[in-house]
Parts: sequence; structure tokens; C-alpha cells
Amino acid sequence: MNADDKYLFDLTGYLVLKDVLTAEEVAQLNAGIDRHRDLMSEIDRPLSGDSQTMQGTSRRKDLGGMLAWESPWCEPFRKLLVHPRIKPYLEEFLGRGYRLDHGPGLIAMDTGCEGGLLHGGGVERKDISEVYFFKSDRIFTGLTVVEYLLADEGPGDGGVAVIPGSHKANLACPQSMIKWEKHQEHVLEVNGKAGDALIFTETLTHGTLPWTAAHERRALLYKFSPGTLSYGSGAHQTAYYDYIEDMTEEERAVMEAPHIRR
Repeated sequence: MNADDKYLFDLTGYLVLKDVLTAEEVAQLNAGIDRHRDLMSEIDRPLSGDSQTMQGTSRRKDLGGMLAWESPWCEPFRKLLVHPRIKPYLEEFLGRGYRLDHGPGLIAMDTGCEGGLLHGGGVERKDISEVYFFKSDRIFTGLTVVEYLLADEGPGDGGVAVIPGSHKANLACPQSMIKWEKHQEHVLEVNGKAGDALIFTETLTHGTLPWTAAHERRALLYKFSPGTLSYGSGAHQTAYYDYIEDMTEEERAVMEAPHIRR
């Protein structure tokens, strides 16, 4: 991570890293998803609310549990816990000893899929688990998202969108903007190729625009927290305990419950 990345993340609340995954890694991850496609389910509630511009002909599909899949299908997903391109960024933003808060989870969208209302923002922080501040020449964040693109997301396709700089906003986002009905010029559709990765603080106002591309959208999300904080319920230490034992030492460390690492 260089000084430019640090400045841009603090300025905008997100970074797009190009070519994080090789074509082979993308193929392996997609193959695992295809193998377990019968476990994918459409969400049972609309994410577009009453927005007139977020509506669609279908709903988002979700898939989780990849870390517990049988070998070899679980292996490429486990490697992303400590990916060499991503780890330095997480250690910079979250500190050494960062942990997986929840996920990974796949978001899949077919052509015509509805969007998801924008949410988050500096003024809407619930507690320190979503903190963002700068002190002593370093960035401090709470819950932080790494989103791996497993399919291209080009201009006009829809998909993930953010309001740059909103992680430091002092006023609530207008409802018309949350619904993507007004001020659309300030909502940025984030584009990238399969293999790219988006890193953003959960505090950033973000959401999903309706999917218009002919191919299925596939975005794989991992959500991390500092080693001493938790945003999610910490289920990795209970229901997932058995499969954690099969991980490498470095991967297991990321799965630990919050605690002070001495």
C-alpha cells in the first residue's frame, strides 16, 4: 500500500484494486459456486423499498458457507482470508490481527434484478463497530468490506454504487438520494473487471443499482473488523468450529473471536 492509496481511501472511503485475482483464481471460485448453485437462494424481501428507480423484475440471490465446503471447493475461498494483495490494506486500516467479522457471501443478480437502497454514512454510525477516523498519521476503521468481482461490471451495468466521501458526512443522506431518485450524479457506479477487488469502509454510503447487463453479476464479499471489535454475532466460533480446524494457521487466526492480541 502506498501514500496515494492511503490518501484516496481517506478522501473517498473506497479503493478499487485491479487484477487482484488471476484468471485461474476467478475460474476456481466460479467453479465452486457452480458446483453448489443448488444452495443459492433468492432473498425473501425486496431491497428496493418504494423507490421508483430501483425496481426490477427479480430479486438478488445469495450464497454462503463457502469456507465449510468440501475440498477442493473450499480452498480458493479460504485463501482470500489472507490474500497477499489484500492483507497489507486490511492491516493498514484495521491493524494487525484483523478478523473476519462475517461472510464470505456471494451476491448474484440476473438481468433486470432490482437494486438495493443506499445505506450507511458518517452520520449514521451506530457505535464504534462502524467507526472511521484519522489520528497520528493513520486510518482507523471498523467494519470493512472486501468485494471481489467474479464477473465484469461495466459502465451502465448497475451493481455496486457509492457516494464518495460520505463516510465522513455530518448530515443524513436525503431520502430521495437513498432511493436513487434524485442527485444521481453524486452516486458513483463502481466499475471493474472480473478479478478486481473493491475495498470500502462500511461507514461509506453504498448500495446496489439495478442490474442491466446480459450476464449474471457475481460479487463475493468478505467483511472484516479490527481484532478487538465485532459487528456480527461471531458465529465462526460456534457453528463453524469443525471446519476451522482444517485451515492453515494463518487462516485460523483470521477466524478468531475478538480479543486483545498480546
